[in-house]
Amino acid sequence: MRFLTILGGSIGFLIVFLRLYDIENVNKWIQDIGLGNAIFINCGLIIAGFTIITALKPDNPIPWNWISLIILAALTWIFIYFAPAILILFVGIIELIKEL
Repeated sequence: MRFLTILGGSIGFLIVFLRLYDIENVNKWIQDIGLGNAIFINCGLIIAGFTIITALKPDNPIPWNWISLIILAALTWIFIYFAPAILILFVGIIELIKEL
C-alpha cells in the first residue's frame, strides 16, 4: 500500500514539474496566467512532498491512517491532477476497510 502512495506522490511531482517546464519567461507567465496558477503549482509541490513523506516515514510528520490519506487524495485532486489522486484514494479506502 505504501508503494501505491509513493507512486501517486511521484506522479504528482512529475505532473507539477512538467507544468513548471512549460514556463519560459516567469514574469510574463505570472502576468498572463496569473499568480493563482503559481500558487497552485507551489501547493501541488508541497502536497506531493507530504504524500511521499507520509508513505516513507509513517506517523512522523503526518499519521498513516485512512483519514489523512483521503484528505491527501482530495488535495491532490484539487491542486495537481486526478490520476495520482485515484491511487492515493484507493490506498485510503483499503486502509479504511482494514480498520473496519
